[in-house]
Amino acid sequence: MKRTWPVWLVCLLAAMIEGFDIQSMGVAAPRMLPALHLTPGQAGWAFSASLIGLMVGASFGGVIADRIGRRPVLTASVAAFGVFSLITALASGFEPLLAARFLTGLGLGGAMPMLIALASEQASPARKATMVALVTGGMPLGGAMAGLVARTPMSLDDWRTIFLVGGLAPLVIAPLLYRVLPVGRPDRAARQSGDAARALFGAGRWPATACIWVSYALAALTLHLLLNWLPTLLVSRGLPPASAFLVSALFNLGGASGGLAFGLVVDRLGARWPLLAGFAGLAATLVLLAGASDETTIAFLAFAAGFLLMGGQFTLYGLTPPYYPAAVRSTGVGAAVAAGRVGSILGPLAAAELIGGGATGAAVVGALVPVVVVAGAVAGLLTVFPLPEGEGGAQGEALGG
Repeated sequence: MKRTWPVWLVCLLAAMIEGFDIQSMGVAAPRMLPALHLTPGQAGWAFSASLIGLMVGASFGGVIADRIGRRPVLTASVAAFGVFSLITALASGFEPLLAARFLTGLGLGGAMPMLIALASEQASPARKATMVALVTGGMPLGGAMAGLVARTPMSLDDWRTIFLVGGLAPLVIAPLLYRVLPVGRPDRAARQSGDAARALFGAGRWPATACIWVSYALAALTLHLLLNWLPTLLVSRGLPPASAFLVSALFNLGGASGGLAFGLVVDRLGARWPLLAGFAGLAATLVLLAGASDETTIAFLAFAAGFLLMGGQFTLYGLTPPYYPAAVRSTGVGAAVAAGRVGSILGPLAAAELIGGGATGAAVVGALVPVVVVAGAVAGLLTVFPLPEGEGGAQGEALGG
């Protein structure tokens, strides 16, 4: 424990910084868009640019890390998104903003697969799900911090303050990452034999990989639709803006606590039944949220939705690393995170299409119910597949419960 807690701490801090940056555009937008004279179409591309960068970074970051080691790649990724967040604060128009946000996302995307892999590898078999959930739970905490920073007098006066904070913090953390993290480099022979296709689909891994990709994508679609559109949907139903932002904060706080709670349960009872129950409960919660009108009820249901949704998503993060041998683990996790990024891009776009077509807020939330049901079924199916030889033990037994 004395050896590993600094690794978990710096990984948690890195995840919080990622969550801060993901939320930064949303909380800066009310002041940034008029200041830069962006049209709604340009704003949509600016929001999507970092998500596209995240997808590309997750796709290639893991492959590079499996070849040269995780410590240098993770450190470089964190430093890169710090630099480009600072450049975002200097953007004076649409094109510079678009480029800065894409490059920021590129660094962010390269970091998350390695954070998940490192948290899993540093934990004992009986605590893997808990520790991965603890680290990835930093993302909603970082998102909540972005909202708090956005309310400070300096940020209210100048939207650039949010990106200055989001850029300086990674540059402080990057040297700590390099100093604290293990090298994490597989042996040379293993790296020579582990190309990306074999890592993902070889040795009978293709059914598990398919389930991982589908469940990640559908969970991320649901999460990012709610992260981006929940306040707007609630305001359209008559809630005051202040109440809508509070509900959004409760959704994030529910997610952070849900991730840790699910991790503790999965490490004790196995993954299958908590995952199935969590996604079933989420579907029921969304049905109730679609029909709720009382502010207190909506706030409670939003917290519950965040708790169940991010609890299930962070459990999937914890289950993924053992399906791939150590030599290609970052590649496997990176591809899974990239699949999730596809869903994160499609979710807000789907909501925009539904709303543009005249759908009400209740209808948009209700449309997520079948998505959640399929995500839960596929996640449950994942637990049926055995881990690769040598990756079993306590974690292998935990899959089925």
